[in-house]
Amino acid sequence: MRLVSFIVWPILCFFTFLKIKLKKSFADYCFNFHYQGSVGEKRRRIRRPEKTKNKHVKQRKLQSAPVFGKDTVNEKIYHYCVPFQSTDPAPKDTFVSSQTLNSFYTPLYKNKVRVFTQKGKTIENIMVANFIPFNQMTTEKKNGWQKMVAFLLHRQNYNSEVSGKNGALMSGKMYAEGWRKAMVHNEIVGRYVNQAKLIKQMNNLKFNFDNEAEGFRDLGMFLSGEFKNVAPGAHQSCKEFIQQRSIPSITQLNYQEKNNYCPEDFCSAITYTLDDFCNKAHCDNDTDNWTLIGFIPIEKGGLIATDGFDVKGGEFVLRDSRVFIDFKNINGVVLLVLKTSKYTHQTNPSKSISGLYTRFAFSCQVSKKMCSSIEKYINGEYEGKGMNFGNLFEYVIKAKNKSKIKIQNKK
Repeated sequence: MRLVSFIVWPILCFFTFLKIKLKKSFADYCFNFHYQGSVGEKRRRIRRPEKTKNKHVKQRKLQSAPVFGKDTVNEKIYHYCVPFQSTDPAPKDTFVSSQTLNSFYTPLYKNKVRVFTQKGKTIENIMVANFIPFNQMTTEKKNGWQKMVAFLLHRQNYNSEVSGKNGALMSGKMYAEGWRKAMVHNEIVGRYVNQAKLIKQMNNLKFNFDNEAEGFRDLGMFLSGEFKNVAPGAHQSCKEFIQQRSIPSITQLNYQEKNNYCPEDFCSAITYTLDDFCNKAHCDNDTDNWTLIGFIPIEKGGLIATDGFDVKGGEFVLRDSRVFIDFKNINGVVLLVLKTSKYTHQTNPSKSISGLYTRFAFSCQVSKKMCSSIEKYINGEYEGKGMNFGNLFEYVIKAKNKSKIKIQNKK
């Protein structure tokens, strides 16, 4: 018996040790071995998750989640795992200092990176970041981004700045386009429009309804294509969300409950910021779905800055997840897909050394309050109450009538 025990006991110990080693999580594996190379560090120890030789980790778990797409011939997705239950290392700080970023956060600045966390077998996607250098863009793609920026800057002639009194905004400028919960009496939901600015443009004969409609269609289609390239699963989820619930899209200037969507409509509003914008750490009051966020370097005049861009700071930070977008090492467009209503985020202060440049940022959203209003409308809760929609066409009619009155008074 002693001889048997002497032989069996070491064997049991060996298999117990082996079992513990095999239970080492895939999250730790990615954290220790993989992401190092995706941000430009030494590449000799990179192992793509699907190439791992650990037989206990099944192939289906290692593939990129469908929400963020899969590897292609021209593009590979890198993976970074945030330690489970990661927390903000400096929750009392209004902004995240450079020292804190360098000590506790992981910078993202190149390639396409999927950020996720894992508890046991449960994997939760947090964000995908896609860095697109200008020197790798086609002329057509650059022109597409330029057209988008130019159109949104042009829309400042019809809208006011978003007030920061009740929100997270601390400095810089923010504007919004698309649909929002009603801010006018007897209105269910309506378009973002400054009536006084609209009247001014009409008096100066600068407003053309068809041109504005075409501009919004082009804007929606272009951003939808970019969103689909970065995260096809998230893009499909957002499309289904608004179209199945009859939520108005940004391309719709007038609300129609059914059958009035462009094929690729995915959001109801877009906010954009510039002029050294920064804000507090916050979660957005949007639906629990994916948000497309973008950052574009531009000159103060509105042209895309492919060289000479000298804005310092402005890091986009996920405080609890301890990752941030480091703009120092990217000369191009940065696209993120993130659930902004779930993960605390903020933009750090920034400054152009020469004063000639600014970082243009945008966020495609679906407001939770607006969704609630549409749901009430569909359920018949507004029937007999004299409620209507704030369509752009109605705003134009009102502005046209007021414009005529002003012209007559001048005469």
